[in-house]
Formats: sequence, structure tokens, C-alpha cells
Amino acid sequence: MSLLTDALDRILNWLQQKKPSYASSLQPGLVYEEIEEKVKSLPFRLPREVYELYQWRNGMCCIGKGEKIAQFFHGYTFLSLENAIAQYNQLMELWDDAELDYEWNKNLNEELAEMVDMTNGFIIPELNKKENELQVEIVNADIWKSDWFPIFYHDPQSYIIVACKHQYFAFISEIYLQTMEDGEPEIIFDSLTNMMLAIAECCNTSE
Repeated sequence: MSLLTDALDRILNWLQQKKPSYASSLQPGLVYEEIEEKVKSLPFRLPREVYELYQWRNGMCCIGKGEKIAQFFHGYTFLSLENAIAQYNQLMELWDDAELDYEWNKNLNEELAEMVDMTNGFIIPELNKKENELQVEIVNADIWKSDWFPIFYHDPQSYIIVACKHQYFAFISEIYLQTMEDGEPEIIFDSLTNMMLAIAECCNTSE
């Protein structure tokens, strides 16, 4: 078993004990050939770590009658590969429209608080350092880069993305579209494996 899959299984074990509804929202993983078929239209090759992630589980579905968003960690849901591709295509359409600006919905955080149970989440310090920058009125949507692929989603402006520049390793960044200026984001983890190991360690210390 790889370090990545081992870390993912540890996170799953924590969710099964602490948040069973979130654990049950994880969808069965895809086989390699299914992933290949789904990503063939992307203009880049996904890193091998991302293939392993989606072979482990294919994201999360909403739970309950109210379609509550399930958390994988700290308010972020794990996008299915189909939803991740759809988000990528939508963001690229916004990126292609150089004139497109839109207002940040100041009520969005309150709406999300009703949809997502934030109180029992656990926080990775590296992923929380810009928490106080979420309230900005104008969003420039023409900053999305063609090699950014979203795998975790918080709200329409906040994503955990992988920069698809390397065949083997997934360089992980947290994107706040409403606060970033044009340019490259700060890398918070140099691989998906290290990110999941950090989350798994947080799970261990929170028990």
C-alpha cells in the first residue's frame, strides 16, 4: 500500500468514527481506464497521485434530504472526477471572458454555514492562514490558469487545486479567487501524499 492510500484510509477511518454520514458520502473509486476516458479532453496529463486519489474514492456526494455538503476536511468537500472536470471547464470559460467581473456575495459564508457543519471540522494551519480574507466585493474571474485542476471545493471562490505541471507529483495550492492577484499561487504542499499525511496526522491528534 502506498503512503497516499494509507493516509486516505486513516482519514476514512476517522470519518467513520466521528462523522459517519460524511464517510458514507464517499463514492466508490474508479478504475484506471475509467479515469483515462473521463480526462481525455483535459489539456494536460493529471499527475499520478491524482489518479491514485480517484482510484481510491471518486469524491463525495451530498447527503440527506437537504443535500447537505459533506466535508472531507475543514469545510472542503472532495469533488468527484466528473464534478471536478465540470468545475474546471466552467472556470476556464470565466477565464476566457476577460471582461467578466462579478460581485462577491457577502451572504455566502452565512449560507455555507447552514449547509455545512463547520463546528466539528479539524483545521490544518497551512490551509487556514487566509481565512480572514474571504470578504471581498469584486472578483476578477480572469485569473484561472489552464493547468489548475480543482479537487476540493469550499465555495464558488475557494478551491484546493493541483497544478498539473508534473507527471508524478501533485503540487497543491489553496485558491481564493476573490483575493488572488494574477500570478502563481503559493504552494502549500509539494505533493498530494504530503497533504493527506498532514490531514491524517490531524485526525490522529484530534481523537
